[in-house]
Amino acid sequence: MISIYKAISKILQFLINVLFVIQISLMILVFLTAAYWFLNLINVNAFDFVKPIADAVSDFVRIFYHNDVEVGGVYVDGSLLLFDLLAVIFVFLLTKSKYYIYRAIDSVKLEIDKCNQHIENKFNKQLQKEAEESIKKCNNVAVLVQFSAKNMMIDSCWGGDAEAGVKEKEDEAFKIFYASIKNITGCKFAKTDDKMLILLYDFNSVDNLLNFIDLSINRIRENMRKKKWLLNAFVAVDVFDNKTNFKQDVYPVLEKLTALKIKNECVCLSNFCMRYELFAEPMFKPFLRGAYSIKGESEVWSLIKKS
Repeated sequence: MISIYKAISKILQFLINVLFVIQISLMILVFLTAAYWFLNLINVNAFDFVKPIADAVSDFVRIFYHNDVEVGGVYVDGSLLLFDLLAVIFVFLLTKSKYYIYRAIDSVKLEIDKCNQHIENKFNKQLQKEAEESIKKCNNVAVLVQFSAKNMMIDSCWGGDAEAGVKEKEDEAFKIFYASIKNITGCKFAKTDDKMLILLYDFNSVDNLLNFIDLSINRIRENMRKKKWLLNAFVAVDVFDNKTNFKQDVYPVLEKLTALKIKNECVCLSNFCMRYELFAEPMFKPFLRGAYSIKGESEVWSLIKKS
């Protein structure tokens, strides 16, 4: 369709050029014949070189009109004068025609722009579809959870051993935490040192997993607070596909994210956010935390549960 519009635009532009040439030619011809006719009346021979053209024009006009014009009591051939008047009118009509042709060209250009915009939108939608299909291939989720306990009864004023009982409380938190989420469908669990790794192989269930983690951690923290213990959780989540080397590319990222020590919030990188944004009604909202040295200079996001 664009090629048709472009062809029409070229034809109209060519017509404009032809009309312009005709206008210029007629105006030159009008000037020469009018000057010849007038000077001939007063017996001045300065424009006699135009006589062949004037005679040809007169012969052509006499085919349709043959009357003399009275000037100062003298009858002269009016064919040249008639030709000049008609030529000027015709030039004026050509000018008006060019105006409408220019409007037609503008309309054609507008249609071309609409077609180009339609093609661009279609291309962008195709690119977006391909990008979403590529992002959706990352269907696996990894969550790393770390606990840090602190005895609230021990400080610089009251004294005491700040490390006493900390390891036991953290292990207790992990046991309660595991007991509360172990029955989530499609998950695998692994305990490494002071961290727990959770693997989920269906991204569509990520909201259910993150919600259970959030609820479980808050319940454990509340119970420990009653016992005068402060429990902080550091949670990191990432997404990956089946071709990704988990040990080399995913787990180190999770460790770096938990090492940021962003308390009691699930943190992630932009790749997880892009995958998560494809949800129709996500339970959490990404909130930009800042740029950190994770995979080079990377943006880190917190997932805040919607109220």
